[in-house]
Amino acid sequence: MTDDLTRLRLLNSAPPPPWPGLSSRGSPAFIGKVTSTGPALAVGKFAALTPQIATGAEVAGTAAILTAQSGAPSVLVYQLGPAPFSTGDFIPCRFVDYRWVGERMTTGGGGGGGGGTTTGLPSCYCPSIPETLTMVSRDPNCNYKMFQSCTIQYQATPAVFAPLNLGANAFISTTSFLDPLTGSLFFYLLTCQYNQFSLTRLYPTSPYGSPYRDGVLYTWLVGGYGNTCSPFHLDNGSAYPGSDVTCFVTIDPA
Repeated sequence: MTDDLTRLRLLNSAPPPPWPGLSSRGSPAFIGKVTSTGPALAVGKFAALTPQIATGAEVAGTAAILTAQSGAPSVLVYQLGPAPFSTGDFIPCRFVDYRWVGERMTTGGGGGGGGGTTTGLPSCYCPSIPETLTMVSRDPNCNYKMFQSCTIQYQATPAVFAPLNLGANAFISTTSFLDPLTGSLFFYLLTCQYNQFSLTRLYPTSPYGSPYRDGVLYTWLVGGYGNTCSPFHLDNGSAYPGSDVTCFVTIDPA
């Protein structure tokens, strides 16, 4: 009994969570984007996450936009599992007994080399592709921040992109990024034609037109070293000719 009472007193006198942007009502929580890489991404370890805020019209079927909270520092979050975080993941985080904790439920395995459901694309040599993919950029600053780490999700094509004839569904990033050259927000689009996967950008509005689809920025050839359908893995691609040589992008199941 004494131990229980002591613990309750400690909890009641606990300092506020180490992030001033949280509401004081209920249990503190936030959505964080994983920025850690490599050895830090393991169950039982702390990873660095950047707090995000959701913006966009609250209308059914409309894509929301997750963007970094202005001025919020990175937060160290304990990885509960059963799967480790991946760079670019968006993780719900809660404050429990003096520490931030988060859990990622996808455990991997299954069709297409990743957890969850898969889909096929017309004219693509890969018969099944995981519907949730993680794209990792080795150097987010290369080529004027053209390539950023993110999650790419097979989803209903947002209405704003209907004039681009992408089809009813497409592999589109779950968050947008700012193009420093145009000042416009863009999403990533992953497509497949025969044995070639291609990455480009989609702009809801831009100086070149609204909406606007950029040219092919990065490609991977399935069948070449490092690129496979099962398990799904794109690890040996190339940016467009004349691009910054430090640009290196991989895509794997989430």
